[in-house]
Amino acid sequence: MSAVKKITIAGAGIALGLTVLSSIAPKAQAVTFSGTTVAAPTWTRPNEGTPPSANTGIGTAVSYSSYAFNVDASGSYNFVSLATIPSAWDNYTFLYRNAFNPATPLVNAIIGNNDFMGVPGFGLSGFTTNLTAGVNYFFVTTGNTNTSVGAFTNTITGSGNVLGGSVASVPEPSTILGSALAFGYGIYSKRKLKIAQLLDVDKETD
Repeated sequence: MSAVKKITIAGAGIALGLTVLSSIAPKAQAVTFSGTTVAAPTWTRPNEGTPPSANTGIGTAVSYSSYAFNVDASGSYNFVSLATIPSAWDNYTFLYRNAFNPATPLVNAIIGNNDFMGVPGFGLSGFTTNLTAGVNYFFVTTGNTNTSVGAFTNTITGSGNVLGGSVASVPEPSTILGSALAFGYGIYSKRKLKIAQLLDVDKETD
């Protein structure tokens, strides 16, 4: 595959990811929370999947953070994790139903994701899945490898109210989405510059 074609595909993936983010319109109370995986407990991270079916071989002592919650209405919910400090550190997210035990990382796992919309190095991880009202869920934020650690801001939105966090301190949904889009646009702009530079190189070598 030519360099130009690879660049075009990467650019299309980033644009698609931003489009999906902009379409996440909360229907009820959203919840957002910040945390860090620095100096946090460690586990053997599973691979991504729906559900994850095997543990990874590159993340055998990865730091993680777990957030327990439930919802008051069954339906579709969006999960987005934004890597903040350092920006675009390689975050990874998982969702568990009923219980979460880091010693048995595949048990009760519903879904796992590394790069949001499959765009590598984007600093975003997340997914959309259906939840059942009254069931306990655990949103786990972790890293790709043993050295992938950092601060994050996570957002959960969907069909009903998300219970379990400090909802009173939640920013307006438009503020949450705006922060994610601003971060995404910054990464997108940097990649556009790299694309332009690579295209100039191709012209010089023609």
